[in-house]
Amino acid sequence: MHLSKTLVAAFSFAAVSTAIVIDGAPDVNSSAVQKHLQDRSALITLEKRQRQDHAFRQNLSAVARQADAIVDAIRQHEIDSFWRVSGTVEDEDRERFAGEMFPKAKPLIPDTQLWNIVKRMPKGALLHAHLAAMLPFEILLDAVMNTEGMVVSVSQPVMSEVSQKNASVTFAHVNHTIAASGPAIDSTDYMPNTQLPVKYAAQSFAGGEKAFGEFVLSKVQIQPEDSIRHDLGVDEIWRIFQAAFDPADSMMSYEPILRTFYQRLFAALVDDGINWVEIRASASTGILVHEGEEDADPNLDVYWQVLVEELEGFKQTDKGENFWGARVIWSDIRSENRTALTNRTLTAPGMKVALGRKAKFPELISGYDLVGQEDLGRPLADVTPELVWFREQAERLNLTIPFFFHAGETLGDGNSTDYNLVDAILFNTRRIGHGFSLYKHPQLIDEVITNSIMVEVCPISNEVLRLATDILHHPLPAMIAHGIATAISNDDPAILGQDAAGLSYDFYQTIQGFDNIGLAGLGALAQNSLRWANFEDQSDADWVRDIDLGEQGTGIKAQYMQVWNQQWEDFCQWVVDEYGSEWLNATIDMTSTA
Repeated sequence: MHLSKTLVAAFSFAAVSTAIVIDGAPDVNSSAVQKHLQDRSALITLEKRQRQDHAFRQNLSAVARQADAIVDAIRQHEIDSFWRVSGTVEDEDRERFAGEMFPKAKPLIPDTQLWNIVKRMPKGALLHAHLAAMLPFEILLDAVMNTEGMVVSVSQPVMSEVSQKNASVTFAHVNHTIAASGPAIDSTDYMPNTQLPVKYAAQSFAGGEKAFGEFVLSKVQIQPEDSIRHDLGVDEIWRIFQAAFDPADSMMSYEPILRTFYQRLFAALVDDGINWVEIRASASTGILVHEGEEDADPNLDVYWQVLVEELEGFKQTDKGENFWGARVIWSDIRSENRTALTNRTLTAPGMKVALGRKAKFPELISGYDLVGQEDLGRPLADVTPELVWFREQAERLNLTIPFFFHAGETLGDGNSTDYNLVDAILFNTRRIGHGFSLYKHPQLIDEVITNSIMVEVCPISNEVLRLATDILHHPLPAMIAHGIATAISNDDPAILGQDAAGLSYDFYQTIQGFDNIGLAGLGALAQNSLRWANFEDQSDADWVRDIDLGEQGTGIKAQYMQVWNQQWEDFCQWVVDEYGSEWLNATIDMTSTA
């Protein structure tokens, strides 16, 4: 029986073998192959027509197309020759690659040509940034250290790494003499919350002023080792993140330092190619001690008056003559209870305060938002009564203060935080802050596109706050591919480890991480920031009209977009002049190889 089966199997195999004739070789020029390649190209082209940046790309000038090709060649060369480094068994940390975690990539980025190009690029508007975290804290700390009367206190002696992590730090200004003596803040004899002159505290600190500075910065900056610990989850990093704002706010509570802050901030934004900024801030940061005083002025208006004065003063300088200005999106804390959210006084957050400040500073106050960790804060659905009331009061008072809601800054899918997107859309938000989870919702995507809502995307923030492990895992490409209007923002660069004001690091990560972006894609994102900027109070109808018209309109938005368009052309010409002789041939070689 066994022998019979073997003979049958052998016979069958032999019969099949003799029946098959294999002839010829694959032919790249065959009609079937060519048809596949044509169909492939047509399908890619069809998909690209759906991209949000398609129209911008179609209208590129000849110089801009050259610049785009040059930058693409530089980027690919640096991916292959600079970023692609293999680790070894002995040194696995030697491994690096294009798109790796920002804290690891950051020290290397300035060594690239692509960085020099991104730094030079006109970036339009910064639309999503929180006031206290916009300027590197090294600058603020230097101002604090060199301002007479500044004192510091800590909640417990900081004698160890653990106590330094657990301690809270507060800065203040006093107009009376505090002796430069007594136990240092890192001494066992230090009494918690005892104010010491900041110079003395630094000099008496173990390791001197340098070590003191490192300690203070550790309280206001997320450390690289913390930002890459994705295994600890979102809540853990948010506890660290939110704790940084109190010492940061205290640094800015003294009027001379606040004025220095604005002067340095506006200059840094101009240096980074930014013409306009919209700042999230509220009464929680509106505590101001006048020069030579130590008690805060109970009148909240003085805080905003300083911003108006410094902004106008900066615009009169040579550096600021082409800076268009700034507005504030009033931002209350989403975790507040109903009473606190609506009824607080001038010295604390609240919707009534927001309406009052809008009436007092109509050109400065731009819109309204709720901030704080979405996952642990109250969802928008829960504050619907307050938001409806706020909108009704604004209409009654004839105030234009639209919503610019944070929404979808979450890993959730169908939970209450995720569905903040639904409520934001229904409340007619003009932009969405972060919108990280939006790509999961096809119907909401349609609503966002139909209603001309833009997403303020903050790539580095989403990575450091553990929504994406690195830029390569960010949903920005999906948003653009689906046709969602997007622009790049930096959120809280000083706390998130950027050590720089402005957008260059976020722009760099975006172009370096994604093949489909390129220089043209960055240009589209920058132009979007102006198309959706809230330069002036407008009705909903006028707002949508000017978005649709863009540079073809007749208002201030069109004028600024026209200015940026020329800045973009000049920048592209600079790219061609600076790098064309070296890289244009490389782009031709790449095209012929492909």
